[in-house]
This record gives sequence, C-alpha cells and structure tokens, in this order.
Amino acid sequence: MVKGKQKRVLKKGSLNNLVKPIGFVLCGLFIAFFWQYSQNRIISLHYLDQQGTAHSLTLPVKDRKRLAGLMQKLFAENSFAYTILGPKPVSWETYQSPLPLSNWTRFYDSFSEHNRSLRFGWKTWEKYQHLFPSAHLWAENPKCHPGLTSILIVNEDRFNDVVNKNKQDFQEVLHRKIPNGCQLIREAKNRSLMNEVLEGHQGLIGIVLGYGRDNSWKFLEGCKNRVAIGCVWEEEDDSIEESLELNVNLTDYYLSHYSCPSFAGDPNSAESLELKAEYTLTKQRIIEYYHDKDFLEATLSLLAGYHPIHE
Repeated sequence: MVKGKQKRVLKKGSLNNLVKPIGFVLCGLFIAFFWQYSQNRIISLHYLDQQGTAHSLTLPVKDRKRLAGLMQKLFAENSFAYTILGPKPVSWETYQSPLPLSNWTRFYDSFSEHNRSLRFGWKTWEKYQHLFPSAHLWAENPKCHPGLTSILIVNEDRFNDVVNKNKQDFQEVLHRKIPNGCQLIREAKNRSLMNEVLEGHQGLIGIVLGYGRDNSWKFLEGCKNRVAIGCVWEEEDDSIEESLELNVNLTDYYLSHYSCPSFAGDPNSAESLELKAEYTLTKQRIIEYYHDKDFLEATLSLLAGYHPIHE
C-alpha cells in the first residue's frame, strides 16, 4: 500500500512539473502572438502633396515605426531637411549590412542601433517609395565598399548650380568635359554618385554637399598632409543628458543641435560666414516647420513636394 501511494504521489508531482513549463510556453506564445498582432495592426497617417492636398496612407504599425526611425536618422540627426528647405545641394548618409562579410569590425558594427534603423527603415521605405515620385531620394551600393549602402537626397537645381559654378574644378579632376551638373545626376542613375561619378574625390564631394569650394579643397589638402582642419562651428555646451533632464523632446534636440550641416574649414572666412548664416536661417525655418507636428507625417509631406510656404 505504501508503494502504491508513493507511485500516485510521484505521478502527481511529475504532472505538476509538466504543467508549469507548459504554462510558461503558452504564456510566451500568447505574448508573442499579441505582439505580432499589435505590430501588424493597420493604422493611417496623413501627409500633404505639392498643392497642399491631404493624402492618407494605411500601413502596419511595424512599418510606421521603421519609417519614423529612418526619417529621424535622416532629417533630425542628419541634414536632409537642409536639402529640401535650404541651400544644401546634397545630403548623404550610409549604413553597413552584415553581408557580404569584409571584416569583423564592419560585421559587428552592422548590428548597431544606427545601422539597423537605417537598414530596416530603408527596406520599408522601398515599399512606399512609389507614392513619392518627386522625391529625389535614393540608395546606391558602391562597388568599392561591399555591404555599404549610401542614401542620398539631391536638389537637382542647386546641384546643377554648384557644379556649373565650379565647372573647372570638376572637369580638371574628372578629366573630361562636363556640360552641366544635370549630366552628373543622369550618370548617377547607373553608378554611385559619390564613389564612381565623382570618383570619391573629397574636394568635389565637399562642394556638392554644400561645404563651400575653399573649405572643401582645404579639407582635401589637410587629408593629404595629415593636418587636422577645425570645424566651422563652435562646439555646443549642451548635452543630451541635460536636455533629457529638462524633458526636452529628443527630436527637437536633434533638430537644434545635430541636423545643421557640420564641416571642416576656416570658421572666419567670407565663405564660411556666408554658409553659416544661410544654414542658421534654414535651421530656424526647419524647427518652425516641425513644431507641434507629427515628425513622420511632416517629413513625408516634404518628400511629397509640400513646401511650408503654404502654411
């Protein structure tokens, strides 16, 4: 009798031991299912086109988050807004993919928050890019840098103007006749603009990025002679930690401190002073445009051709 009771106790104990892990598994599956459902839930966002007409875009929550992350990197933490709303001809950002494997440092770096946000965000943007045909925003994969993707936005008129203004530099460096800047943009449809069309030349790249002709050549000379060239802007004293303590919106902080084009050069030259004045005015215009707006919707409006002059 004692042995029979022990067997029943053992069976009951074994059953209890099985119930707990099964419960944990079911709970985990429920959480995963609920999370997946929430990420694929369809929502709507709104943006304005060139005529100021409102449009609605329906998409999963997951896609909205990834698009928001991409636009945050490009328009708040980088200077893409200055190409749409200001004098900057080109803005440029890059991200690293884990494959093909070129070296372990780049492989590990490809999993950083910055690279993941850009990589997943761009893949998501490609699903909706056809809705914004007027946006001169594209990605390219330079052959000389395996696994690296460049994201560029180009203002064709300003690009054409700055190339025509410095045509002699472009023709001497590239060793060919260049009728205008539009020709280089057409070539970039099949080749990498920065690394192949402009042949990776730091002087030419600096010019089209809106850093000024003299500043760009000084930077190139400094690279050749291994001489550090200072930044044209004074360093900011404010820190992210201080801003967070003051409950400052992080996107507003980035727009105020990081989005403005930063580049090397003589901070007191006439060229630098003119550029800084233009970019400072543009920064204020950008901050005013984004004020009290949904950041993603406001950015999509810019990419759809909307201009704040309508407001």
